[in-house]
Amino acid sequence: MRRALILLLVGLATAVAESRTVDHTLAPHQLRPGMTGYGMSVFRGTEPERFAVEIIGVLPNALPKQDMILMRMSGANLEQHKIIAGMSGSPVYINDKMIGAIAYGWTFENEPLAGVTPIHNMLAEIDQPPPRPAARQQPARPGMASVGLASRPGLIPPLEQELAAPQRLLTPLSVGGFSPEIITHFAATFHDFGLIPVSAGGSAVDPARRPVGKIVPGSALGIELVRGDLNAVGVGTATYVKGDRVLGFGHPFLLGGEVVAPAVQAKVHTVMSSLARSFKLASAVAQVGAMIGDWQSCIVTDSKATASMIPVDVTAHGLDTDRSDRFRLEIIDNQMLSPVFAQMTLAQVIRNIVASTQDTMLEFDLEITLADRTVTLANTHYLPQGGRIPAGVLRQLGALFSTPFGHPPIRNIRATVTTRQARHTATILGAYFGQADARPGETVTLNVLLKPFDAPQRILKLPVTIPSSTGSLQQLTVAVVSGTQAPIDAAKPDSLATYLDAIEKQQRSTDLVAIIRQPTEGLQVRGHLLKNLPASARSVLDGQRIANVVRTPDLVHVVEPTDWVLSGHGMAQIKIKKRGEN
Repeated sequence: MRRALILLLVGLATAVAESRTVDHTLAPHQLRPGMTGYGMSVFRGTEPERFAVEIIGVLPNALPKQDMILMRMSGANLEQHKIIAGMSGSPVYINDKMIGAIAYGWTFENEPLAGVTPIHNMLAEIDQPPPRPAARQQPARPGMASVGLASRPGLIPPLEQELAAPQRLLTPLSVGGFSPEIITHFAATFHDFGLIPVSAGGSAVDPARRPVGKIVPGSALGIELVRGDLNAVGVGTATYVKGDRVLGFGHPFLLGGEVVAPAVQAKVHTVMSSLARSFKLASAVAQVGAMIGDWQSCIVTDSKATASMIPVDVTAHGLDTDRSDRFRLEIIDNQMLSPVFAQMTLAQVIRNIVASTQDTMLEFDLEITLADRTVTLANTHYLPQGGRIPAGVLRQLGALFSTPFGHPPIRNIRATVTTRQARHTATILGAYFGQADARPGETVTLNVLLKPFDAPQRILKLPVTIPSSTGSLQQLTVAVVSGTQAPIDAAKPDSLATYLDAIEKQQRSTDLVAIIRQPTEGLQVRGHLLKNLPASARSVLDGQRIANVVRTPDLVHVVEPTDWVLSGHGMAQIKIKKRGEN
């Protein structure tokens, strides 16, 4: 009897709480054109301010199973600013009942109109369970991962489509510590993520020493993507608060599903008014837990949740200027955005240390620690007149995050960048053998003609052993290329381990590589490359019909390190002596 009474009381309490939520909200079908109310958002400081709203109508099913409420705004200088990037999530009330969150708008609009996400769509996400630990490491949307600087085509439409239809508001990405050149270089990539980068300065306080903030409907709510010596925080607005959970933005941040990132309370410094899109300048001031969900109708944060980020430590040395710099920061652990911010960090460090228009050589050493191994990469790059950041540096880094086998569990990233004002480059002009013929197994000299920049031509002598399998050939052809042009001496990866092995086998741009194609064929077997196999072994493997066995050219790489970043190529031929031939 007592237990039944307790269950009855719990049920009644739940029903009252649910009815109270219903009593304090209005659904789209309850709205009529001309109804007036107000919204809440922060335009300066941390306190939300009121602005007036008037309902225009409802667009049924504007998004999958989601209506859009259309309204006109006034007050808070919105007649001048129009709708403001950073207002996403601003709660809207009619008759003191919440109807939803500002989330959509138009570009170059003549009056402050907005599209509102209904609150009941957002409330459906508030009690979603926090993500499993493994989910934080997996790609949230397979096939949508960023590779290097690749964007996600179609997520944000081109400008001509933006003018015609309501689009989700761009989220201001307040960045600190990044130069205007670097921000501009990555701006198009951020736009594809629905972000508009703005220089708003970073947080001067160590995140560990920040105070704990208090979020109310209308507060400026930020999601930290980078923190430390460099900063990046996406800023929107909190819509609804229930205990430790907060709903915000009214649209997806990255549409990543179970995405975990630090949540912060932001301070708005000012609103930058623009004909194209006004936006808030804001920076983080207090910790408020972590984002635990990123859905179509909203983001969800939890004040008791914490976010694991990837530590990045980059050291730079300028040998000519005797200048050193070090950046220590953390970046979001996310397959789509981690490579972008890791690349952006390296680009900024390189830009800081290469502070001239002189020709510059850049040596780059990268160490990425995973859960079960450490991947190391090193290369040398030439920057003409101290120019653009070499794409090869960024591409290698991006390849480690975006693999065909998922997002590897990255524990930390360390990099060292060393520069000197010089030009150590050379062009491969050609190649020839020091003798006319040779026998299989004989070691001969391959002469490679190089033209270093601002220096006379020279010959680099490379010892090459003629493969024993070449007895059936009339002559042997050898190609000479730079390390960056040489094919990787590895099979097509079939796992994350073999993929990372292949990345580490990439040759340096300063390596001179002679490539010999043998008359035999190799086999790629389950991620491994088998070379110089006798015909009997190949036929046995073929006969077994083993899965993932592929015939492949049987190549021999002869590698000679040099002091120059190489370009060009050469070709040399030598006659193969037959057995018994003098």
